[in-house]
Amino acid sequence: MMIGIRRAFALDVRRITSQGVFSILVLLIGFPAAIILLGSTSGGVSYMPGAAIGGVFAMLALLPLNAFTFEQQGQNNWMNGVIPVRRIHQVIGRYLVVGACILILALEVAVCVGAGMVFESGMIQFSALAISVLTAVVMYALLESVLIPLCYRFTYQKALLTMMLICIGLGAAIAAVFALFAKLAPASIDALISWMVSLAEITSGVGVVWPALGGVFLATVTAAVSFAVSSRIYLAKEF
Repeated sequence: MMIGIRRAFALDVRRITSQGVFSILVLLIGFPAAIILLGSTSGGVSYMPGAAIGGVFAMLALLPLNAFTFEQQGQNNWMNGVIPVRRIHQVIGRYLVVGACILILALEVAVCVGAGMVFESGMIQFSALAISVLTAVVMYALLESVLIPLCYRFTYQKALLTMMLICIGLGAAIAAVFALFAKLAPASIDALISWMVSLAEITSGVGVVWPALGGVFLATVTAAVSFAVSSRIYLAKEF
């Protein structure tokens, strides 16, 4: 089993780096280097943590999906039906690629945000650093957990379009619900805002432990469901 998973993981890594390992290294190292250079010349700026998380997140968000793009180009996906690796191992290998990207994301966000703290205040606030890293990791895991099954079900372009429509639909639904409550029951909006404020105060009072555990639990459950859905789709697919 481990041999099959290792082969599937190595194949996906080759697919992702098919345009050259150097370009991937420039992509992954260039942004943290730019953030650190900016901090060293400006003495640290308030938007550096957000820029670090957003920039590194955006670079790594589409990296695992390059394997789907490679399969789609030139009809290379038929190879998955003949290579001596079971389909379930291929799915596991692809999710291991996501796991590797999560580790890279955590490291790069820690370096960028930590460097920004050092340049701005001369010291690292480890609690804030942990929150930044955890936030990026959880959001990344949630995003990839939705995109991977969509890519197994549809083509790469349709998966991204579907994801965009899902985000637009959720945003429109939330806006419609708030607008409806604001018109029919304005007191409920005030109650909701008060509850959110009290929840934020309670969360800040208990520290980062419980929110961190909640985030990890949510990401783990979502990833498990995503893996089950991807496996079901892929095992039923015909090449």
